[in-house]
Amino acid sequence: MRAPFFLHIDIDAFFAAVEVLMNPGLRGLPLVIGGSADERGVVCTASYEARVYGIHSGMALRTAAQRCPHAVFLRGRHSLYKQVSDRFFNCLQSYSPLIEMVSIDEAYLDLSGFRYLAASVYDLAQEIKETVQKEIGLSVSAGLAHSRLGAKLATEAAKPGGLCWLHDEQEWLDQVSLEKIPGIGPHTLVILRGLGVSRGGELRRRYLALWKRFIGSATRKPPGRRPAERKTTAFSRETTFPDDIGDQEMVEAHLAYLADRLAMHLLRVGLYAGRIEVKLRFSDFSTHTKRCFLPYPTRSCFRLRRAAASLCRTLRQKRRLPLRLVGVKVDDLQRDRNLLPIFSSRGEDLSGGIGRVKDKFGAGVICSGREMLLGRLYVRERDGLVLKTASLTK
Repeated sequence: MRAPFFLHIDIDAFFAAVEVLMNPGLRGLPLVIGGSADERGVVCTASYEARVYGIHSGMALRTAAQRCPHAVFLRGRHSLYKQVSDRFFNCLQSYSPLIEMVSIDEAYLDLSGFRYLAASVYDLAQEIKETVQKEIGLSVSAGLAHSRLGAKLATEAAKPGGLCWLHDEQEWLDQVSLEKIPGIGPHTLVILRGLGVSRGGELRRRYLALWKRFIGSATRKPPGRRPAERKTTAFSRETTFPDDIGDQEMVEAHLAYLADRLAMHLLRVGLYAGRIEVKLRFSDFSTHTKRCFLPYPTRSCFRLRRAAASLCRTLRQKRRLPLRLVGVKVDDLQRDRNLLPIFSSRGEDLSGGIGRVKDKFGAGVICSGREMLLGRLYVRERDGLVLKTASLTK
C-alpha cells in the first residue's frame, strides 16, 4: 500500500479556543465569538459546547442567542488571533517548506519529500500534530491522505482533536455525503439529490463527468509537487451597523474607514488595486453593488475613499432606504505599475507614510475627520475602531 503524502491540519474552533486559552474560566461553557447577543451581525466561531445547540459560523447572533440564551458572547480580537496563527505557521514551516495556507487556522503540507526521514509518514504526521499543539497550546485536528481533498475530509472526520488517515481513499470518497465535498454548493446539491444522488460513489457511477469535476480533479494531483499557491484576486472589508443608518455623511464615514483599512492592507502586502466596488445592504435586506476602474492602480487611502463615496452616492440615488450594511472591495490587484510622469504621487506617498505609522503604533493613532464621527458609535482601541461586525474590521 502506497503511503499518503498530504497532511491537512486545522485548529479546532480557533477563535473560541484562543479566548479559552486567555481565560480558562470559559472552559466548558458554550462560547460564541462575533459580538453581543443583542447585536446585528453573525457568528465568527462557536465552541463545540455551543455547537450542541445548533450554533454555527455565519448564523445571526440573535438567532444564536435564541438557541442558547446562556451562551457567552464575545467580540473577536483579530490581533490576538493573528499572533497565535503566526506561531502556528512558523511551527509548520519547520517541518516542510511545501505549505499552502488555506486560512488563518488551516493549512496543507506536502510530506512527500520526508518519507525517508521518518519511520513512517503516519508517525511524522502524529509528531507534527503533537508539536503544533504544544507550541500554541490549542487542540488541532489533522487528516492524512493521498490527495488534498482526502486529507481535508479526513480532518473533518478527526474533529475535534484527532488524527485520521485514509487507508483506502477511493472507498472513503465513494461513501462520503455530497454536502461535505468542497465545491458542491447548495443549489447543485438540491439538483443532485433530485436525481437521487447523495454520495460520492453514486455520483461516480451515474454521472462520471460531474464526479470528475467535483471530486476526480481534486484527487489526481500527484504527490511530491508543491500545492499550488492561491493567487489572491481581491480584498474586502464590510460591517453591519448597530442600527439602520440613513444619514449619508455617517454612511460615507464608515466607507472611508473601511477604505483606509484596505489601503493599509495593500501597503502591507505590496499590491496596488485597479478597481473598487461598494456593497450596500438596505433595510429591506436587498443588496446592491457597483464597481468602477480607478484612474490608475493605487493604494492611496484618499483615492479609495473618494471612489467609494462616489459609488455609494450613485447607488443611493436609486434607493432612499436606510442602510444596514456597507462594504468595500478592491480587485484587479497588481504588484508593479508603470505611471507616466504626469501623475503625481504626492497623495500616495502621504497615504503610505500614514499607513506605516499606523502599522508601527496602531491604527488608532491617526484618524481622519470622517473617522472621528464614528467615535459616537464605537469604542476606539489601539488597532482602530471596534465595529460591530468584529470579524470584518481587520
